[in-house]
Amino acid sequence: MPYLNAQERDTLIQPLEVLQDTVPANDSIAQADSLNNSSDSLLVPVRESFSLSKDSLDAPVDYSATDSMIYDIAGQKIHLFGNAEVKYTSINMKADHIVFDWATNVVTARGLPDSTGMIAGKPEFSDNSQSFTADSMKYNFITRKGIVYDVTTTQNDVVVHGTRSKFISTSLDTTDEVQNIIYSKDALFTTCTHDHPHFGIRSSKQKVIPNKLVVVGASNLEIMNIPTPLWLPFGFFPLSQGRRTGLLFPKEYQYSPQWGFGLEGIGWFFPLGDHFNLQLTGDIYVKGTWGIQARSDYVKRYKYSGNLDIGYDVRRSEDSEGVITRPRSFRFAWSHRQDRSAHPTNTFGGSINIQTNGYQSRVYNDERVLNNQLNSNLSFNKNWKDKPLSFNTSLNHSQNTATNQVSISFPTVNFQTQALYPFKRKETQGKEKWYESITFRYQGEARNRFQATDTTLFSQQTLEDAQFGVQQSVSSGTSIKLFKYLNLNPSVNYEEVWYMRTLRKNFEEGLVVDTSFDSGVTTLDTTSFGTITEDVVTGFESFREFRAALSLTTQVFGTIQSKKENSWFQGFRHTLKPSLSLAFSPDYGAQEMRYTKMVRDSSSLDTLSYSIYSDGIYGGPPTSGKQMALNYSFNNIFEAKLRSKKDSTDKKVKLFDNIVVSGNYNFAADSLQWSQIGISGTTRFFKGMTTLRVRTVLDPYAVDENDRRINQFQRNKNGQLLRYDNTSARFNTNITVKKIRELFMGQEEEVVEDVTDELEKNRREEERFEETDFLSLFENFRISHNFSVDWIGLPDGRDTLLVGTHSINCSGNIQLTENWRINIGNFGYDFKRKGITYPSLGFSRNLHCWELGANWQPTRGTYSFYIQVKPGSLDFINIPYNQNNADARAVF
Repeated sequence: MPYLNAQERDTLIQPLEVLQDTVPANDSIAQADSLNNSSDSLLVPVRESFSLSKDSLDAPVDYSATDSMIYDIAGQKIHLFGNAEVKYTSINMKADHIVFDWATNVVTARGLPDSTGMIAGKPEFSDNSQSFTADSMKYNFITRKGIVYDVTTTQNDVVVHGTRSKFISTSLDTTDEVQNIIYSKDALFTTCTHDHPHFGIRSSKQKVIPNKLVVVGASNLEIMNIPTPLWLPFGFFPLSQGRRTGLLFPKEYQYSPQWGFGLEGIGWFFPLGDHFNLQLTGDIYVKGTWGIQARSDYVKRYKYSGNLDIGYDVRRSEDSEGVITRPRSFRFAWSHRQDRSAHPTNTFGGSINIQTNGYQSRVYNDERVLNNQLNSNLSFNKNWKDKPLSFNTSLNHSQNTATNQVSISFPTVNFQTQALYPFKRKETQGKEKWYESITFRYQGEARNRFQATDTTLFSQQTLEDAQFGVQQSVSSGTSIKLFKYLNLNPSVNYEEVWYMRTLRKNFEEGLVVDTSFDSGVTTLDTTSFGTITEDVVTGFESFREFRAALSLTTQVFGTIQSKKENSWFQGFRHTLKPSLSLAFSPDYGAQEMRYTKMVRDSSSLDTLSYSIYSDGIYGGPPTSGKQMALNYSFNNIFEAKLRSKKDSTDKKVKLFDNIVVSGNYNFAADSLQWSQIGISGTTRFFKGMTTLRVRTVLDPYAVDENDRRINQFQRNKNGQLLRYDNTSARFNTNITVKKIRELFMGQEEEVVEDVTDELEKNRREEERFEETDFLSLFENFRISHNFSVDWIGLPDGRDTLLVGTHSINCSGNIQLTENWRINIGNFGYDFKRKGITYPSLGFSRNLHCWELGANWQPTRGTYSFYIQVKPGSLDFINIPYNQNNADARAVF
């Protein structure tokens, strides 16, 4: 048998390593055979010492197949059939047919036809976190280069389809991680996951650096394999995973007759450390309309989370006369939430929402334009462990966008104690004494308030007109049990208020005469003898209030049990909660108190008194005179016990939540000692979906022709015990269609406490959409109906009925099919105004990787139509068409 030379020896040793046969380094002869070691056909005498080829692999190659393995010794190849798999370091390759050439270290993989003639088991290649599939491929383990045909690779949400691609595996400089760079020809770049993509960007050349970016040459947008006129000379698309700084593509491409062409939502993203993100975006139009927004989201686990949103907007507006203005508006919104476990005694959180010059009405077109009331509340709270003390400082803001009035209280500082028991024994022995339950409380508050319009909020005048005040109160009380069933509650309260500014009124003489001419006769009518001017005086002023009260309360229960054991009506219960209290407070309008001053009336020259504290933050002392009033109140609750016919269980049902009768008698008054009698009640219908609130006022005194109470009983005037004054009723209904169905079908259900929670539950169930009948289309619809009416008695004995509000609104969406949805943001009718309330209608159509939709707000004249790629790396591809509120105003 001939001996092998060195080159032949190295070539033979190499596949032995691949097949993981052991070759002892100190043996003079190594035996190898593809079938068994007993054959001498491959007996090769070798030198005692040798060196491995430079082309040999640095790690073993593992391979397997479920069908068969064929070793081609002559061709130095291994053929693997059926679920073949080859592993080398971090590289993993799978296919139905794999050929490993150990002479060249090249692996070739392809699929095989199945029983239907379709190609199955196409090659799948993965290297660490990078993977792709192809029709066929070749890969060299030594050079780490490969060629693939009809490849499909996914990078984040981007799918790349290439007819022929070359990829090179390179090691990173700082780590041992391998990175594949893919060069493709005639490739399609898309986010559509369909086997035959519905759209994509086709380019003749592409370079893909996984998890970093895609660089393309001249490219053309294709839709359904049809080229469009849209071309790009070049392009790059980031593929970075995680938080990376980068460009934010504009979400909208717009055209406005008022503003011209523009971009909306273009900007940059900044990750700020591990816990903060910053997103800067802008809107810009060629005719001078622009806006900028800054949004930051932050979160630190077990500590805090929140977001900050700042917007500044300048919008070009042209009126019918061609006058161009550019009004500016501003928005500041901040929401902060502290985790419960962040600190045992300190909490900080809340939200701020401040806007100027109608920002939300100018910038938005959705339901936010309906919100006329903006509120903010941001606070810091401090409690002391094992001490009955608490501290709070806060910022409060209230803003009405209809009247443009803004009120901000900042800072508001509050310090208070919990109930203190100064006479309570540290160690209780025996029965508690009555005086041990006496409590003391202290509360102090300092507040600074700014009031202005939203356009003058940040002006110097607003700072100069700021109001400041301090309020302190000390109270004491106790509760004494009398005769086992009565509760006697004496209490006293002392309050003191400090101001740095007070009001002064001055009468300035000046005769105002109204001249009229009738039949040649001149008539002079004096309408005013002067004017009253108001001045603000700077200096420390204070007032004090004292109140003492003694109340007696108890509860009385009455029940009626059904005599029929199997009756649906099992019983009735009436709970009566009577309350009597005697309250005393002095006359703060007396001149010796110095809380009021006198001024002459400009129309009658009569002397009137006014409070110098009337414009203060905490108001002024009461002006109702001395009070020694006996207050009475009777609260009635009616309940029934009903038996279910389904499972014979009993449940309690409230017939009336409350019916309250209240009033008082003032012993210290010289006239009109009896107050009006108020009767109010609340009940609910239809499992709590409808709430009815009614209040009626009766008066024991008569009124004059000007509808003013006089010191004469109605009984003495016309024989009636009480005079009817007015009644108000409020109906509020909030329901969902699902609840209506359950109600009429007699299904057992829980009482509706919050319709918002019900809608959220329905929204989560939308994914399991299955139409059963027509009403199922409206399962998550919310319907609200508000009706208020006032019945007012007139002095002549007649009465009048006034409707305050009467409107019905609905909102939700109709899931026609799995892909079609109709959205109704708000739609309703105001019966009093006889007009449609602000409607917002729209629809959307799911087109797999695309979305089509339209929205319309007819009362504002705004609308939008769009067809766009779903959110992802290519969501900048969209076709918008809309009309904003500025163009709508110009049209109308």
